[in-house]
Amino acid sequence: MKTPPLLLILFSFALAHLYTAPVSAQTLHPEYLFGENRVIDSYDLLFDEVVERDDFDALADAVNDYVYRVGDEWGKKVLVGRDLRNRKLKFVEVLRRTAKATAKVAKGTGFYLGQFNGFHLIATNYHVHMRLINEPESYKEIEFPFLDLSFDFGRIFGAWLEIDLALFAINVESKLSQKELQSVAKNFSFDYPITRNQELLTVGFGRAKNHYSDMVGTWDSDSKVFSGDNEFKIKHGLDENGRKVGTTWAFAVGCDASDGDSGSPVVTRNTGDIIGLLWGVAPRTPIAQSSQCLDNMIKENSPAIWKSLNYAVPAAKIKEFLLEEIKSGAITDKVERKTILAFLGVN
Repeated sequence: MKTPPLLLILFSFALAHLYTAPVSAQTLHPEYLFGENRVIDSYDLLFDEVVERDDFDALADAVNDYVYRVGDEWGKKVLVGRDLRNRKLKFVEVLRRTAKATAKVAKGTGFYLGQFNGFHLIATNYHVHMRLINEPESYKEIEFPFLDLSFDFGRIFGAWLEIDLALFAINVESKLSQKELQSVAKNFSFDYPITRNQELLTVGFGRAKNHYSDMVGTWDSDSKVFSGDNEFKIKHGLDENGRKVGTTWAFAVGCDASDGDSGSPVVTRNTGDIIGLLWGVAPRTPIAQSSQCLDNMIKENSPAIWKSLNYAVPAAKIKEFLLEEIKSGAITDKVERKTILAFLGVN
């Protein structure tokens, strides 16, 4: 069917909006610009034919590819059970554990860290957890698709914009569920070095080209660290609507990401260490959508590394910041202090 002129207008509007505004993984994505129903009946007033949802999906996919893709190809793929058993992937064990430990949190992503001071902790972004606070009835269940488990949202142990991190507990009552969670638990590797060209893997619920908000993963050739060895910079933080607020620590990565991926673990493919927490998606530029140009970025240590890629909070800065918060007396509740110290591995 010929694309109606209004769709072309919407397409142009979406590109203009998304190319000129910084976005987080929680910003509006084109699906919302194009409607939510299977058939957009209101367009009957304008066109002789009903505009099918498939047309909008195709248009949204085209926008998403322009806006979110890093490198030559879109590396995100919907994960299914056979991916977690694919022995052709050298890092299949890392992928399986990461996917099983990853949860859908509000409209973003979170992951299970382990049990600390008796509490089962989840990590996500500050800007994701705000939805849990503002709409608790809508998002009270934390779902683990590959464990086929869900848990009620529990106590919050803190949320810090400077590291775009929120820590909260889930209520786990069954011993069998506890055993399942413990089998996939993994904390941040706070002291693991972050080095340029380190190969990465991320898993989350990004909605770009993912019409049903399934779990998606990426591990293509551009999924690696672009910033220098243990090079971290402060960038603008983001609120739950993607607006700039405050500042947040970051390192640069080439993993494809979109809204819904906020709070994803950034994992080293070869060792499975969690070295960061995905939080920001920069407006894409043509240079960032060519793998050759990306390689040149690294060779030249281009300033574009800090303008045109995606960004994660380094695990090292999470530990450094929280220790300072505890030392300064900013965290006064005894249970919170004890739990956070256990999470940091500090006696």
